[in-house]
Amino acid sequence: MKNNDYIKAMNGINLSQEAKDRIKSESIKLNHEKEKYNMKFKKKLAVIALAATMILGTAAFASSGIIASWNGSSSAIPDYRTLPTVEECIDDVGYAPVLIQSFENGYEYESGSIVKNDLRDESGNSVEKFKSFSFRYKKGGDEVDLSVDKYSSEMDNSGEVIANINGIDIYYNSYMNKLVPGNYEQTEEDKRAEEAGELVFSYGMDDISISRVQGLSWSVDDVHYNFTQIDGELSADDLVQMANEIINK
Repeated sequence: MKNNDYIKAMNGINLSQEAKDRIKSESIKLNHEKEKYNMKFKKKLAVIALAATMILGTAAFASSGIIASWNGSSSAIPDYRTLPTVEECIDDVGYAPVLIQSFENGYEYESGSIVKNDLRDESGNSVEKFKSFSFRYKKGGDEVDLSVDKYSSEMDNSGEVIANINGIDIYYNSYMNKLVPGNYEQTEEDKRAEEAGELVFSYGMDDISISRVQGLSWSVDDVHYNFTQIDGELSADDLVQMANEIINK
């Protein structure tokens, strides 16, 4: 599956807040041109995706009402070839997240991007704009993305609480994403799997393929961290340990 094909397919899927983060960061990582993407999340309870990873329908609110979509864009050229400093982060985005060069399991910093975000209501009106970070880590041929956002709108975490670190709930989500052509017609089995939250469908591919997407998320005050991995080698426990390193740094 080509990278640009995957990104194109992501544009055809409605996702929750958590799903937005993971797919957003993967799109930035894989795209070879300046990309823009729009991810909408469903307002129904179904364990499907989180940032890249889970669709757990979750409500998002701003002072003007319900947030219906999250739009993000960034340059295909990484803003940070090396891990930025606290000072650089504050100058560029207005705050500094916890910065990690490498994790104990061997995943090393690869590159980072600044993402411009725009939250919109159901009428398409912008209700909040902000910048965020997308950092990519690599070990051999395996990659994992860490996105860090800070916003004032209220969005519930998605997924299952699988750990608590220093009083902070850690949420995990995992789902299978089925990429299909634009004219693909779901079978009865597909419909049952989608309704049960077992599959998320993305449209726009030349061929049919299925990818496993998993993610981990947590919040510290109003800063939101999200790990995302697609068809990767990390386990849920591995991701929790990586989160533990960030939280306890």
